[in-house]
Amino acid sequence: FKEKFYARVHGPNHHWWVFSVTALGTFMTTYDLGSVSMSLPRIMASFQTSVAVASWVLLAFLLTAAVLLLPAGRLGDIVGRKKVYNLGFLIFITGSALCAFSQSTTQLIIFRIFQAIGASMLQTNSFAIITAVFPDKERGKGLGMGSTIAGIGATAGPAIGGLLIAAVGWRGIFFLNVPIGLAGAIMAHLIIQEKLVSTPPDKIKRNFDIIGALLVAIVMISLIIGMSMGQESNWTSKETAIILGITVLGVVAFPLFESRKANPLLDMNLFKNRTFSFNCIARIIMFLAISANVLLMPFFLQIALGYSPAKAGLVIAPMSVVMAIVSPFSGWLCNYVTTRTLASLGMAIMGISLFIISRLSIHSGYFEIIFLLSLLGFGHSVFQTPNNTSVMDSVTRDKYGIASGVLALCREVGRSLGTALASTIVAASMFAMVGKVSLYNLRRDASILGQGDAMSALVDGIEKAYLVAAILCVLGVIFTLSRGKTERDKGIHAR
Repeated sequence: FKEKFYARVHGPNHHWWVFSVTALGTFMTTYDLGSVSMSLPRIMASFQTSVAVASWVLLAFLLTAAVLLLPAGRLGDIVGRKKVYNLGFLIFITGSALCAFSQSTTQLIIFRIFQAIGASMLQTNSFAIITAVFPDKERGKGLGMGSTIAGIGATAGPAIGGLLIAAVGWRGIFFLNVPIGLAGAIMAHLIIQEKLVSTPPDKIKRNFDIIGALLVAIVMISLIIGMSMGQESNWTSKETAIILGITVLGVVAFPLFESRKANPLLDMNLFKNRTFSFNCIARIIMFLAISANVLLMPFFLQIALGYSPAKAGLVIAPMSVVMAIVSPFSGWLCNYVTTRTLASLGMAIMGISLFIISRLSIHSGYFEIIFLLSLLGFGHSVFQTPNNTSVMDSVTRDKYGIASGVLALCREVGRSLGTALASTIVAASMFAMVGKVSLYNLRRDASILGQGDAMSALVDGIEKAYLVAAILCVLGVIFTLSRGKTERDKGIHAR
């Protein structure tokens, strides 16, 4: 049986067997975040704690994962991606089990930090492993499917979390990670071959840049905390300004320091490659734009249109279905249409859909909104797969790990900035009508909308935020069209 199993998984379809391992890791880490966000009210009640303290159950995870994305990618390049990926599974499931048995909020936050260490190892090495094992003609499809799994996990997380909370309580969310993670760890041990996914030992530069990792930590921690404070409508406070100022100083200091290192955490020469750097900028812009929709559409549906949470969920769900269908097809197209053309088209479709969404009103129909969100999901999928493929094609094999980490980092930066920008635009509109009000106040006190023209101000703010997101997509198209061609693109042009 063992011989037959090895012959099967290490045969012609070995890359798809490896993909099944990365799919488990991707789904587990993306599902977890959405499901835990659903559990916060129950956690607050269980431990008799405040909203501010409970929010750190999420924030501690996000901070830790964001800080460790680049170091975990570099660690995979140095010691081997299979080792780091397998260790990520073991740390994540251990952290999950500890979270499930937590007896206080403090314990839960500490164990979430431990869990996030494993998540960073899984997230940052998944694209690197896929890129290494997939042949050129199928690499786009593999990266597209990876993005699809991430989308499905993020979308399914709140739904699965809600069911588990209703059935067995909030601890069930963390218990579910244990069998999934154990299955992933066993599969990774049996299926992934270190020699296929990692750089040969004689070609590895083993120095680890500790100071670079600390600078990344300072930048990401100050950015996320600063965004969190600003979203609570404290953008003008001295504390917020100081924290965001630290972020700016860190962003300036990091490239200056890294460019002088012999073996840096992040090789700044990568950004001299216009294809790599412009693709990363376009990726940040895409997540800036899509995060506005993720934040604002539930408010528009439930508060402005009066939909129930269940009905609002049914309106948003088709977007994920479209993404699941289109992403693999987009990856397949990367073999026949240049990644620059596909990514530009996808970003343009996103911009058009976001602009039309900005024209929605309280009289807009159910199916009209479903169509526009599906169009947005279509554009997102058409953009993301060729963008990922182009980034990974633009680096050498020994840089796959760090490039995968940069992709993940771009996602987190885009999400943080996009959420903060959309919240600020709507809060500014609300402030003009009803005083100091943020979106997060509205979650707790929807009665604010009964004051004066507050509903009109909310809808006006959402319209402006979507319009800004659409304009950002135009900028994304410009960056995508301006980048250079990869060898894949040149080959497609030649054919």
